[in-house]
Amino acid sequence: MVLLGLLGTIISMFCSVWYYRTAVAKGAPAIQWAIVGFMSYFLTNLIWTFWVTKPIALKLMAQGAGGKAGMISSSGVLLGALVAWLIWSQLLNKLKPTVS
Repeated sequence: MVLLGLLGTIISMFCSVWYYRTAVAKGAPAIQWAIVGFMSYFLTNLIWTFWVTKPIALKLMAQGAGGKAGMISSSGVLLGALVAWLIWSQLLNKLKPTVS
């Protein structure tokens, strides 16, 4: 679980840098978009992990299915990355570049 938390932190920082660089290239407010990038991954992962996967993983652990519980627990990382990519592709990437 510690490695999963570390992976989530690394991915959220990557999303911030990714959104920041795209916003700079488009002439959009970069700091605000970096925060959106961080939050798009982090909140999705957090909500999914604690509201969906934790109860399922606890039931699986009680049944002795630790491997399945681990796979379910890591689904928040994948879902967070998917949501971050969707927000980037549908909002940030479609911004028209502005000339300063």
